[in-house]
Amino acid sequence: MRFEPLLPGSWPLVIAVALVMAVLLWWSARWAFSSLADPGARASWWRRACLALVMVLILAGPAAAVTESTQVSNVEIYLVVDRTGSMAAEDWAGGPDAGGGTRLDGVKSDLTAIRDAWPQARFCILALDGTAARELPLTSDLDAVTSWIGSLQQEITQRSQGSSLDGMLPLLVQTLTRAKEKNPEDARLVYILSDGEATDDGQGAADASAAGATWAKAGELTDGGAVLGYGTASGGMMRSFDGSSSTPGSQGKYILDPDTGKPAVSVPDTRALASIAEALGVPYFQRTGGSDDAPTGDFTSQDVNAVLTDGREKKNHIRYFTWPLGIAASVLAIWELVALIRAERALRRLTALGEGVR
Repeated sequence: MRFEPLLPGSWPLVIAVALVMAVLLWWSARWAFSSLADPGARASWWRRACLALVMVLILAGPAAAVTESTQVSNVEIYLVVDRTGSMAAEDWAGGPDAGGGTRLDGVKSDLTAIRDAWPQARFCILALDGTAARELPLTSDLDAVTSWIGSLQQEITQRSQGSSLDGMLPLLVQTLTRAKEKNPEDARLVYILSDGEATDDGQGAADASAAGATWAKAGELTDGGAVLGYGTASGGMMRSFDGSSSTPGSQGKYILDPDTGKPAVSVPDTRALASIAEALGVPYFQRTGGSDDAPTGDFTSQDVNAVLTDGREKKNHIRYFTWPLGIAASVLAIWELVALIRAERALRRLTALGEGVR
């Protein structure tokens, strides 16, 4: 227990008030404890003395130093999301005809599961379509993450120029490297969400090689995560998308194979995805929306050492104990008010009697 005035640096004021109270009580005690005082004078003096003491104590601020600890996550989660045209393939959970949807529907579901599993983490979203882009810088704003997930759509078909996950490597390695330099104590989880299909004739791999970026190097900067692959072995057809709300993917025309003139079928490259997972040192899960899919807990529950910075963040502050004194002051003040009302009534009766005698 210690005293910290409610007003910083107000000890002189507290002392001055205490001295004034003491002088007034000393002066009133001369009458209250004299032989001429009425029977209730001493009780009134003690009541007022207690009230004065309580008021001085409140101003002095009885307090205790308190250290509270709150759990603070130092987990950084990097979501690498493929939204190329092939991710619109209609082979998630049997496709629209069976009540399912597209691969992106599966991605949205899994992204939500990852977000919910790490409510205290910070998230960064890297998206891949014709180019790789950091669409959400590292943030703890879950509302921003939720909003991005809700707005996720496939790339505009007319702008598709071919792509591959290797095209994401330079940006991913750069992002992870800078993150480690800034917060070396943090744990970094990387989730790759893609069907693994490459349609850029090796351009992404060439660009990654020129930048010195490899999946193994990204793995050295990664503490956990998973590679989530989407699509079935039989593949699925994809609808075109022009970016307007009037032509959602479920209503667009099917993308045609230029060689056959028939709807193109996208088949996931599971070997490429498995290879990436091995290089990163994380598990690989193939996702189809079927009953044989692994539960989301298998890839959201991560055994990462030092997931929390010492487990806790300590905050020191002062906790005041003025409320019991406030209650005491209120009781004494009410008591004093009742006594004053009684005294006033007694004075009126005496005045009335005096006038009657006249």
